[in-house]
Parts: sequence; C-alpha cells; structure tokens
Amino acid sequence: MDQTAEIYAAVGTGFEKVAAKEISEKLPVKNCHSGRGNVKFSLDLQNVKSTLELRSVDNLYVVFYENAIEGLTEMEKEKALEVIQNQISFCNWKLAIGAYQLTRGEEINGESERVVEQMRQFMNEGNYSEATEGSPKFRVTCKRCGEKEIHKFSSMDAASKFGAVINNCFGWKCSVKDFDIEVVLRIEKDFMTVMMALNKESLFKRNICSYGPTTMRSTICHCMLQLANIKPGEIVVDAMCGGGSIPIEGALCWKNSVFLGGDNHEMAMERCKQNWTTLSSSTVSNCDFFTWDATSLPFCDSSVDSIVTDLPFGKKIGSKTDNRLLYPMLLGEWKRVIRKGGRLVVMTHDKRSLESSILKDRSSWHTKASHVVNMGGLLCLCLCLINTKTD
Repeated sequence: MDQTAEIYAAVGTGFEKVAAKEISEKLPVKNCHSGRGNVKFSLDLQNVKSTLELRSVDNLYVVFYENAIEGLTEMEKEKALEVIQNQISFCNWKLAIGAYQLTRGEEINGESERVVEQMRQFMNEGNYSEATEGSPKFRVTCKRCGEKEIHKFSSMDAASKFGAVINNCFGWKCSVKDFDIEVVLRIEKDFMTVMMALNKESLFKRNICSYGPTTMRSTICHCMLQLANIKPGEIVVDAMCGGGSIPIEGALCWKNSVFLGGDNHEMAMERCKQNWTTLSSSTVSNCDFFTWDATSLPFCDSSVDSIVTDLPFGKKIGSKTDNRLLYPMLLGEWKRVIRKGGRLVVMTHDKRSLESSILKDRSSWHTKASHVVNMGGLLCLCLCLINTKTD
C-alpha cells in the first residue's frame, strides 16, 4: 500500500484559496485545506515530486511530526526546550528522508533505513553518531506563530536545541548557510509541527534574471493570472509590465494564449527582453513587449480579453496624489480595450485610490474576486473585475 505524505505549502498570504485551487486541479490530493499563508494537503509519497511543478506555491515541506504538547506555554524555558528536544524520537524520519530523496533526486548518506537505525540506537543505547565525509549538512529553523511572548523560550533557542539532538543522533553537520537539509519547527501555542524542506531554492525564483525596483514574485504573478480565468486563444495584456514578470509567467503556463506587455520606461523594456530571451529552454513564442502609454494603448476597442497588471503603489513608484489622477485614466482606457465580459486583474497598495476610481464608473465594472495580499509587509488589494460596459 502506498505511503501517504502530508505536505505543507507556503503561499502568499491572501492567495491561499487560489493556490489550493491549483493544487486540487493538478495533483491527486486528499484533504486539501488552506490556512493563513499556507495550504496543507496529503498525497501518495510516490507522487510527491510532482509538487515541485506547482506555480502558485513559494516553498514546500513534508510534515513528519505534528502534535499538541500539553502545557508548553506554561513551562519554564529549560523544561520547555527539553520537551521540544524529546519530540525527535516521535518524528517519522523514514517518511521525511523518503520524500526528500524523491523530490531532490539525491540520496542522504545511508538513506532512510540507516536514519531509523541511528535513531533507535540513540534512544535505546544513547549512541552518538559521528560525522563522516558523506554526512549531509543541515540547519534547523523555528517559526513561532501568534503571540511570541506566550513562550518562555525564543525561536533561536528551540532551533539550536533541536539541531543539537539531530547532530548527536545522525552525525549530520550543522551549517546555517551552506546546507543540504532544512528542518523547520513550527510552534503555535501548545502545538508543534516538524517539517523538512522539499525544494532547494524557493519556487518563486524563476523566469527573472534582470530585476527592477518593483519586480513581482513569479508565484504572485501566477495567482493573479489564475484569477483572470484565461482561455485558449485569448489575448492577455500587462499594460504596466515593468520587467515583464506577469506576461512571462503567463506565456509559460498558458501556451495557447497570447501575452503582450508594455511600459513607458526604456529600462523596463530592456529588462523585459533580457528576461524573456534568457529562457533559452522555452520554445514558445506567444509573448512580446512594446513601449507604450498605459493610458493610451495601441489597441482597437474591445480587442483584449484580459488585462492583468500591477498598479503603481505610490511607494517606490509615483505617489498616492498622482494615483488619484492616474487610476481613473487607466480604468477608462482599459474599459475601452477590454471586451464586454473581459477581465481586469489589478494589484495595488493604494486601495483608496483604486476603490474611488471604480466607484466613479461603477456601472462598468463588476467585482468577481477580492483578495487582501501581503506583499513584503504591505497589505495590498487584488481585484478581479468584469467589464460590464454597454456596447
């Protein structure tokens, strides 16, 4: 019988349901449910490598221990850390190593059977394992959710103590920066979860080699594009494309649709072309970039199916005073070029200017979806609007 693995997917806060939809559609998962900044789901261990193909997920972890520790919030520091250390013997290390090896395509020294035997000897006989030339490097990080003051210990305390036991038990070498394996402790009040990272590098680090001042993560781009409900043959435009992250992500994932990006800044066009041409493995030709004014686009009336774009926040680019004038002009032009029933997906931190601009022409736009998204600590509004104009 296939072994089941529980996967913890870290996603952009606010886009949890969008990511859960992609996961459910692409993978044979069970019990898929979203929390704040994450989606958890189960699937057969043999299918775990396919999780790396998800486009809306930042990082992936296999959960190999999860339990409530009664009274953890009440314990003194040393007692609490001792209890946390002791949880190592209840962890399903065989599952963790199996999932790691399947996704990474590389073996941990001795594989899962040796790890299980080392744990048995450590717990029953107190045997410490010595590091060898083939021993992997690892680090432990701890993420405490909710009120940090509720515990007598710090996140660093918990990570250090748990890491020391791993080093003693398995002989793995501790390395904070240059590591092969990352073990993550997630502690919320009295509840503790232990996970192992499946991806070596964050999954949002793709597509882009030339970054601008406001380059958006590819995973966030994908979530915005999902909201546009793109169909084969449709024309999708990013009217203010910056470095081209939205059109590039779209062109790679919706290969039967056409993606056009434009900006009025010369440097932006250079970055777009660099980013697109460096994707040498890509054989698709459904993406192109142009210099234009977003308030006066070179399209006929009702000729575009969707516009998906990241508006100027009024922080690094522009100002909120400028946005009060700019946003209504943009919406007016975009209403013209988007066909009736077409979609407009926009993101901004300047929620007031966006909402005010929509209210000025409320009969032309229907809000299909609204998400409050955490973008580097800024709470931003992402809207999917349907063009309801009368022809």
